[in-house]
Amino acid sequence: MESILSYAHSGLRWIFIIMVLYSLIKNHNSYADKKTIDIPLYTLILFALQIFIGIILYFLSNNVTFESGFMKSAQHRFFTVEHSFGMILAFIIMFLGYSKSRKKPISYRNKTIKLYYAIALIIVIASIPWPFRGFGNSWF
Repeated sequence: MESILSYAHSGLRWIFIIMVLYSLIKNHNSYADKKTIDIPLYTLILFALQIFIGIILYFLSNNVTFESGFMKSAQHRFFTVEHSFGMILAFIIMFLGYSKSRKKPISYRNKTIKLYYAIALIIVIASIPWPFRGFGNSWF
């Protein structure tokens, strides 16, 4: 079960990154026209799904440990503290950006979403266990 969730978690990150980039590039007028798709909202929902899968993996994974001296191991420290904290922080920033954009006039909504989503994307990219970081993860 852990491997299935791990592959789903790793695979969904690419869809999430593409959706965030699309949210940053595309000019969204979905607030004025309710018939269009609200991509920033779907991006936020996908990120919530990622966080949910990540929380399940947090309790199932062998990379997360609270044994004595786990902070000395770069891999255990990364998955136990850095990855988890970074992703939750990025989700909070995205959620705040989306909720603040709903309260602003139409002309400022896109700017608010782009600012908060860009900050969250930077945190997400810094918190992903890329293969070149040496944690034994693959690109997918």
